[in-house]
Amino acid sequence: MLGNICFIGELFKSGILHESILHRCVQKLLEKKRHERVADMSENIECLCSLLRVVGKLLDTPKAEGLMNQYFERMKAISCRPGLPVRIRFMLEDVAVLRENKWQQSHAAVPQTIAEMRQQLSEHQRVAITESEKSRSKAAQRQQQSASPSKGHKRRGGDGFSKAIGRRVDGQKFPPLNQQSPVVPERMFQKANVVIQEKGKPKKAEAAAAAEKKVSKQDVVKLSDTLIERWWKGMGVEEAVALAKQSYAPGLMHIVVGKILKGCLVQKETKRSDGLEVTALLKALGASSLLEENEFAKGYEEVLESSSEDEWSAIASMGALAIIEGCISLFRFAALFDVGKHYPFFITTLKKLLDLRGSAWLKEACNEKVNLTKTFPEKLQIADKMIDILKEKKLLFLFPTLLIQFHLTDFVKQNESVEDVLTWIQENVDAETQSSAEFCFVLGSSVFALATADHTAETELLTTWKPLLLKYVSRKKSFQVAILFSLQVHCYSRGFPKGLLLKTGW
Repeated sequence: MLGNICFIGELFKSGILHESILHRCVQKLLEKKRHERVADMSENIECLCSLLRVVGKLLDTPKAEGLMNQYFERMKAISCRPGLPVRIRFMLEDVAVLRENKWQQSHAAVPQTIAEMRQQLSEHQRVAITESEKSRSKAAQRQQQSASPSKGHKRRGGDGFSKAIGRRVDGQKFPPLNQQSPVVPERMFQKANVVIQEKGKPKKAEAAAAAEKKVSKQDVVKLSDTLIERWWKGMGVEEAVALAKQSYAPGLMHIVVGKILKGCLVQKETKRSDGLEVTALLKALGASSLLEENEFAKGYEEVLESSSEDEWSAIASMGALAIIEGCISLFRFAALFDVGKHYPFFITTLKKLLDLRGSAWLKEACNEKVNLTKTFPEKLQIADKMIDILKEKKLLFLFPTLLIQFHLTDFVKQNESVEDVLTWIQENVDAETQSSAEFCFVLGSSVFALATADHTAETELLTTWKPLLLKYVSRKKSFQVAILFSLQVHCYSRGFPKGLLLKTGW
């Protein structure tokens, strides 16, 4: 199992596996199980630590910081579990320290004898005691200075103030002020400061804060209905924005978005139902700082979930216009359809964008941050199936790797010469792409698809195209992994043809 986990990590480092798959592996290894034996849990934790050493730096991004924090909180709880082997506990601590050091391996420590370790420990204890005594001494000096009598003040003896400036109450004497008194927690001062600041607030600020608190969800719904009613009767954008300010409440503006978009579906025959004027209104709300991107996304998703598939085309048109006008970025919009959610709605929206702005604009908008593959269901995230879908929608240009695979497979089918295929690759694929693991995956997929198309000549075809694969496989280990993974994907997509690997004769 440990070897398989390390292999998965290397596939991710080579860019073959997606980040979400690695997060699933981590979550599976950290999964709580009832009546789990310590031995089984120890094996999972050892695999987890090995995986994080390999891919931890790549997974620990600002976007995934929340997940990573949860992972390490769970690991910390596991490390405190009684009965856990000391070796596993140390492995967990090492990974935690590695993350604190920003995944930079520290230099190996020089082995120490027991005597040296004891001496080091005693030195740390001596320093700690010295620092503690210094802090107590300084505190006592400050208290003594603050308690010293002012000029003209006379000390009294007897039953008044003693020489130590202590007082007698009912025969008992309070501790002298030069002794250490209880330390007041810092949080008490912080609380006091907060109270002072609240008391010192201007009246206008208090009124504004009170007004914000008074705006409830019911108020937002009521004012939204009024806004929508007046909007469809011809109210201008400026008036609509002024009315929206009355119902503004952080975290509730998605209600306004939902009612505006839903109104477009209801008012199909009106002039304003084409989406252009509605998008202008939403853009004006965003420009007035009343509508944030996340609020728009939430309202849009609520409308989509409550609508039928017959209305998807109209909703996709409004989404495309909202992306063009900057109400929401394509990256944030694509996140609504992660793992094929509402498929094929996102593909429909991309087609609308292509029709409205053209291929050049759409290709630039789909930058490296937008993972278009994740918008397909897992069962469709196979190259052959994606190529068929994207080719039909004329969106294949958005997937450069799939575009190369489509043309390469087509060329290989028409040519039986390895030299001709190599010439085509040199003329049509840039050098940077050829030196990537993704291209090796594409090459392997094309060769295996061609070789297994004719079941009567699989061995002969695989032997024919073997030199083409060896030309790239011999360069790097990551290329070898990519070719192997392409074979695995090919077998999986075809139900694992019996005896395929035995027919290669390699």
